[in-house]
Amino acid sequence: MKKKQFVSEIWKKRSIFFYLPYWCKLDVKHCLDVMHIQKNVCDSLIGTLLNIKGKTKDGVNARLDLIKMNIREELAPREVGKRTYLLATCYTLLKKEKTSFCECLKGVKVPQGYSSNVKSLVSMNDLKLIGLKSHDCHVLMQQLLPMAIRGILPKKC
Repeated sequence: MKKKQFVSEIWKKRSIFFYLPYWCKLDVKHCLDVMHIQKNVCDSLIGTLLNIKGKTKDGVNARLDLIKMNIREELAPREVGKRTYLLATCYTLLKKEKTSFCECLKGVKVPQGYSSNVKSLVSMNDLKLIGLKSHDCHVLMQQLLPMAIRGILPKKC
C-alpha cells in the first residue's frame, strides 16, 4: 500500500490581491515587529498615565532631558536635601481619575474573538492593567484608550 505524499502547498492559485503593493512589503516578521513595538508603546503609555512604579517613563532622566531641550522648565526635578522630587504632571492621573479610567475599561464588553476579556485585565485593587497581550494592546490603543480617557485629561496640557 502506497502512502499519500505530504502536500506543502494547500492553495492551488494565488489571489490577485497578493500582487498589490501593500502585500509585497508586508511579511510576517514585519508584522511581528510592528506588534512588538506597539505593545512596548502601549505598556509605556499605560505605565505613565497610571504612574505605575517601575513602568512609568516619566523619571528624573526624562525630566532632565526636557530641561536640556528647553521644554517645560516648570517640570524640572526639585532637590530638597538629599531627595529629588518630581512635580505632578497633567498627564499623570490622580487616584480618582485612575479609578474612573479602570472602571470604564472594566465595563467594556467586546465581541467574542475580538480581543481578550478586558474585564479580566483590569485590577481595581492596584488600579492597573495586567497581562496585556500584543493584540490586546493593539485594540486598547486603537479603540478603547481614546474612549477611556475622554473627559479625564485636561483640554490643554
